[in-house]
Amino acid sequence: MEPLKIYLRIKRENRVFFFECSLLDPVEILKRKLLPYYKQEIQDMRIYLGDRLLDDKANLQDQAVPNDSCLILKLRKGMLGEWDE
Repeated sequence: MEPLKIYLRIKRENRVFFFECSLLDPVEILKRKLLPYYKQEIQDMRIYLGDRLLDDKANLQDQAVPNDSCLILKLRKGMLGEWDE
């Protein structure tokens, strides 16, 4: 049986990306899908559901990410380790 598919939006500033994912996909997979669009390493990306930071290694189902969610992408700025607002 095929794992349940969900549709997610990932937003950063004025850009929105639309992805089809499996509930069993870890958040790291989403970051890998974003690599062609940003010149950042995976460890320099954070994905949030509302105010909650999602764990890279945990899957979407375990983190209770619902279908049609709008996730927020934040990137590390420079060498100081600060993150986007």
